[in-house]
Amino acid sequence: MKLKSHVFASIVFSTLFFMVFRSWKISVSSFLSGVLIDIDHIMDYYREYGINLRIKQFFKVCHNQKLSRTWLIFHSWELLAILSICASLMSWDPWIVGLTIGFAQHIVLDQIFNKTNRLTYFFFWRMKNRFNLKKIFPN
Repeated sequence: MKLKSHVFASIVFSTLFFMVFRSWKISVSSFLSGVLIDIDHIMDYYREYGINLRIKQFFKVCHNQKLSRTWLIFHSWELLAILSICASLMSWDPWIVGLTIGFAQHIVLDQIFNKTNRLTYFFFWRMKNRFNLKKIFPN
């Protein structure tokens, strides 16, 4: 999904969570994590293209899959499982719960709307495929 779509979805979800839980902490952390998970695209871009401030080029490269390898370290079902365990172990701290919810909605929406392999968002599967973009995102 594109950034605008994630921002819109995060606004909708964080508003709904505020209405349900009456917690601004859950709402704010859900919104931020739902959007900021995409920071891993910046790391992948930097790894291949170096530091530059050409934002149009960044979005063009990311949306048109112009990278040879993509780690997407935050786009990971395994990381979601770890966050869920942390939320439980931390007595459902509202910040961690919101972080986990925002993270989950981002991954679920990417899995649904990005035309990908069903295993694409498993980090260890990407690692097994040497983070090769053509194998990870074959379409």
